[in-house]
Amino acid sequence: MSIQAAAPDTRHSDLPPRPVAPWLGRALHWLTAILILAMFCSGVIMTQLGEGPAAKLLFAAHKTTGLAVLGLLVLRIGYRLASYWTRRWPASAAGGKVHLLLYAWLAAVPLLGWAGAAERGARGLLFGLSLPDLWPRASGHADLLLLLHACLAFGLIGLVVIHVGVALGDFLRQGDGDRIRL
Repeated sequence: MSIQAAAPDTRHSDLPPRPVAPWLGRALHWLTAILILAMFCSGVIMTQLGEGPAAKLLFAAHKTTGLAVLGLLVLRIGYRLASYWTRRWPASAAGGKVHLLLYAWLAAVPLLGWAGAAERGARGLLFGLSLPDLWPRASGHADLLLLLHACLAFGLIGLVVIHVGVALGDFLRQGDGDRIRL
């Protein structure tokens, strides 16, 4: 009786490597996506409300969520670097460029909003917390900072649409041969 080594399974050798902890990557991804959607919706609604207690609460929630997005961004970059350094980060068609733009926008949008709010002295967050000053008060740039914040927020939504398109394209190309995996 001879023992033969099993032939390696080459059916999926062209699939990209898996990240270090895929569950963590997915959790960070979807938490970021949910927070971005919440921030976009709250930003649009609070500007439509104008003044009042509901607008004030939404504004505090919006700023708190923006700070959470910045924290998540730092975690996501750390996760991505750990996966890259261990050579386990999967590559996709345009994923690298789109992710780089998304990360830049995810940093720029909350930082511009924070600077604009800080200049106006609106530093209050939820739970009685307060943002430190990021920008000098009354320097006369609040309107410009908040306009850039809003424009980049809409641009971020456009990037998210491109990201979803690239991810959908990658998903549809996976599988055996020309078969579409649904």
